[in-house]
Amino acid sequence: MQNTAQRCAEQLIGIVPKLMQTMREEMRAGRASELTVPQFRTLVFFQLHKGAALSQASEHLGLALPSTSKLVEHLVLRGLLTRAACAADRRKVAIALTAEGRDVLAVATRAAADAFARKLCSLSATELDVLSAMLGSLESVLGAESNGQTAPGQTAPGQATPNRTTPSRTDTP
Repeated sequence: MQNTAQRCAEQLIGIVPKLMQTMREEMRAGRASELTVPQFRTLVFFQLHKGAALSQASEHLGLALPSTSKLVEHLVLRGLLTRAACAADRRKVAIALTAEGRDVLAVATRAAADAFARKLCSLSATELDVLSAMLGSLESVLGAESNGQTAPGQTAPGQATPNRTTPSRTDTP
């Protein structure tokens, strides 16, 4: 099981750059939304994390705080994001999408999805069903881990494994 998980992990690491390249190419070609990939990722982050702080975006994007600040400032000047002092702590600034930012993000998301759909249309219906199911499983596992939760059927590190009398190889670090 561990070898299969390792092989899948290596495949994921190999495919992510290809997915991002496809997204970059589509965004450059279409220019419908006039967003760069970092700007797109920033808007997606603030869509998912309403009122998040700049430092949180910086960590998520993998950018230095000054770079993230410049990126966000550009999006604020374009009217796609807003900055507002937090009511609870005026030292903190909450960043959020504007209505225009949500519209631009929707256009960019649709363009990226259409690009991937064009590439996937060569797969059979069965292959698409399997891919969809596997992407759902991957989203569940990654989403659960990113929230500090465990995915269904998994146990947190150090937690007892239910309904098993002997530990498997995946129970140990």
